[in-house]
Amino acid sequence: GHDNHHYKNVYAYVGQGIGFYDAPMLAGHEDHFTNNTLVITGTSVGGFTCDGTGKTVIGSNKYFTKTGDIEECKMSLADWQAKGNDLGSTVAKTPPDATIIGWAKDLLGF
Repeated sequence: GHDNHHYKNVYAYVGQGIGFYDAPMLAGHEDHFTNNTLVITGTSVGGFTCDGTGKTVIGSNKYFTKTGDIEECKMSLADWQAKGNDLGSTVAKTPPDATIIGWAKDLLGF
C-alpha cells in the first residue's frame, strides 16, 4: 500500500512500531509515521523505506524501550537523525505501566 498515515497514536508493548512495505513509493504518496508514542519490546523502530524517492516520512515520535536505545535503518536513532532523518523523535527507557495507561486515557479522553 501507500499513503499510510499513522499519527498521534499510542502503541504499547509492540515488537516494533512500523511494518510498512519496504519499497519506494511514488513521490507524493509516501507513508507517514509522526507524533506517535511507542513502547517497543524490541529495539528496532521496524521496517519501512529508508531512502530514495518516496521514502517513509518519520518524525516527532517518542520511542520507549527496555534499554533506552533504538535502531532505525540499521543504525542508532542518533546516527539516523544526524543524516537528517526522524527529526524531533526521542528514545528513553520504558516507563511504568501506570504512565502508559495514562497516555491511553488522555488520548481517548477518559
